[in-house]
Amino acid sequence: MNDSLIQHLCQTWLGEAKDLLTEVEAANGDRTRQEEILSCWTEMHADEIMDHEVQLLTATGEENPWEGVLRSANGKDLSWMDAYGLPIQEEERTLARFLFDYSAEKRQRIGDHITEALLHGFLSQNRDRRDRKKVRLNYCVGQEALAQEVLRSLEHRGLEPIVQPPVCLARSGTYAMIHGADRGACLSQRALENLCQAFEAACEAHEEALLDTCGMIGLGQFGEAAGVPKPSADAYVPDAQRRRRLMELENAKREIEARYLAPSDLSFCKVAFPNLLVGDHFPEVFDAFAELNTMDSERYEKIQQILIDALDRCTHVKILGAAGNDTDLTVCFRPLEAPQRQTNFLNCGGDLNIPHGELFTTPQLKGTHGTLHVKVIYLKGVCFKDLRLRFEDGMIVDYGCSGFDTVEQQRAYVKEHLLQGHDTLPMGEFAIGSNTLAYAIARDMDLVPRMPILLAEKMGPHIAVGDPCFARGEGPAVYNLYDKKEMVARENERTARRGTGEEVYTNVHTDITLAFDELASLTGFTSHGEQIEILKNGRFVLEGTQCLNEPLERRSDL
Repeated sequence: MNDSLIQHLCQTWLGEAKDLLTEVEAANGDRTRQEEILSCWTEMHADEIMDHEVQLLTATGEENPWEGVLRSANGKDLSWMDAYGLPIQEEERTLARFLFDYSAEKRQRIGDHITEALLHGFLSQNRDRRDRKKVRLNYCVGQEALAQEVLRSLEHRGLEPIVQPPVCLARSGTYAMIHGADRGACLSQRALENLCQAFEAACEAHEEALLDTCGMIGLGQFGEAAGVPKPSADAYVPDAQRRRRLMELENAKREIEARYLAPSDLSFCKVAFPNLLVGDHFPEVFDAFAELNTMDSERYEKIQQILIDALDRCTHVKILGAAGNDTDLTVCFRPLEAPQRQTNFLNCGGDLNIPHGELFTTPQLKGTHGTLHVKVIYLKGVCFKDLRLRFEDGMIVDYGCSGFDTVEQQRAYVKEHLLQGHDTLPMGEFAIGSNTLAYAIARDMDLVPRMPILLAEKMGPHIAVGDPCFARGEGPAVYNLYDKKEMVARENERTARRGTGEEVYTNVHTDITLAFDELASLTGFTSHGEQIEILKNGRFVLEGTQCLNEPLERRSDL
């Protein structure tokens, strides 16, 4: 255990504690003793740790230091950045200047569009905002000019932003991977129990603010190309018990917070913009995605409804790969008891996840089987080559990738970076991303290795491994805006057993997209044996959907 781990824990979770640092240093590198010291300290200070954590989720006005920094931000004198107390990089300073110099009209359009998307989510998801006013606002260092516009737009509509600690580049990427499991060093069984009790008490203490929260807005960023992370000598690797406790802590916190902030009761809006790491053509890339992220989605939602109408006639679909892609995957759907008023798919516009362009369902696990193969894919900053997942009854039963000397190394890589330590994961989602314009822009500008999942999921058919999209919010009905049908596929056989004491949620949801140029066909099958072609040779073929192919024709190699 090294100094970097202790410093990270103190800066991001435990708080500044000189006595703790001194005691850990006195252990002279004895890992077991250091874990005992950290766990004991965490046991004793669990109340302070968790109260501070919940305060960050609820504080506004003068009680929120991040809000003060955001309101003072400007493009002339960047000294306000020092108040973050974060390691600021030059790329972030340059981004801040660029955005403050960016067209004020376009900035305002972005801010209003994001706020309207959040509010539209209550309509599209059949959720009642009631009189709740608080909205958590997440952003990245350098995006202050955009975050200010969102803040302005929220307040103009009578909403109250809860500004969250911003994300900085220095603590993202490789750094985040190295320190992703650090809290495990603090988790004895007693520490875990104390933290769970303390989090519950903190939520009770801040009940009023939690119950007044109606949603979240997240301004993300992309730019750094994904790679193949190499094991780091600086990374803390918890043993099996401490890794399990990490998962238990995260699950317990989500369960407790859901009592106050039920996912089925909230709206949100997530959107990502490029940063300076995309390269010299950053201004052009930013303009392209500023336009993409503020497009009106109504036209595309109507086209997606054509796809949904066809898929609702099907019991399952079969996906076959092309051009060296070995995908051969069957995905089963929930039987519709009343097709005239029920649907398996949600028609997603440009509200919860910007940009527009997705229709999704929760697959039926039984009967879902086969192989998903992607030649190259970039997920959360990690590159996977020849990723293969084999499913039986909706569960991953085998997996691997290329780029390593042994099968054991391949499996360890996939388990760590995709399965996130789990032995298996269910298929939690099947979807078709229909934003072919986003796909074309990413290819034309050579941005595919830099795309966040938020954008990649809109760029072709995909599945997600882990929890369904409605995890912890399966109960309330959701209706599509265009056909007024209830989207009934909100749970699978695994999440249907919630409340029984059995393991249900994984706290993982990772989308894996099959790009259009690796797709031979996506075909639906009805109970009468009829075949309905949805996609063929990477193109939409249903009548009324062919216009989605226009951006794909921009380059002959797509």
